[in-house]
Amino acid sequence: MKRLLLLIYTSILFFKGNASDSTILKTLKNISGVYKCAGETLSVNGRTNTFFLKRPLSKLEDVVTPICYDTLAKGNFKVLTNNTIVLSNDRNFFKLYFDFKHEKNLSQDTLYIHVLLPEDDAFFSNRFRYLFNFGCLMRQLKSDSTFIKIPKAMIPYCQSPSLSFLIQDLYPQCIEEGKCYQRIYFRVFNSLDFKNGENYFTITLKNFTECFVEKMDVENDIIYFDGKDDILWRGKNYKRAKS
Repeated sequence: MKRLLLLIYTSILFFKGNASDSTILKTLKNISGVYKCAGETLSVNGRTNTFFLKRPLSKLEDVVTPICYDTLAKGNFKVLTNNTIVLSNDRNFFKLYFDFKHEKNLSQDTLYIHVLLPEDDAFFSNRFRYLFNFGCLMRQLKSDSTFIKIPKAMIPYCQSPSLSFLIQDLYPQCIEEGKCYQRIYFRVFNSLDFKNGENYFTITLKNFTECFVEKMDVENDIIYFDGKDDILWRGKNYKRAKS
């Protein structure tokens, strides 16, 4: 009797699993397409489980905009139920490329940190705060300037000196009392070593562009698909575009 009950229970689980798989495949097929809402375009590909969200480029003349300025978000998604989808960020979402040059230069009683942003992105002055941690200093040093001078006497001697670097966006595009989809902090690197006596650090940020900064963080975001022509996301209703 127990063996029979176990067989029945196993069969139920098997068919339930198949039903779940078929539901997922059906949802992936049905959700594929292009959806629009208030000038934004949401493209969903059920074959590759990918999506991207775009907004129109500025039509103003003499306005320089980065090539990817219109891409708000992109990444992957997973079907939870027939109408519930969970999003994840693109794998390069957090990847920041940089060069770190450390050398002896200028006055030896001062530490210099020079942050170089990409030349083709015109961030307005004092948009970012630069946060530094030295390995043997128990407090964080902050500056709103890309060229920082620190009296060497402020930094205690360290057998194995290192530097960590974090950037804070002081003007993220966030909705008051709502979720902030744009990142506020950007970790450039953590505990990079340099030699005692080196006092001039040049940090070149290669892909810290407006596109990178303003990209939405959609990790674990939930969207609702009605099975036909509507996607609800972030309080907006995206309608399937007619082909």
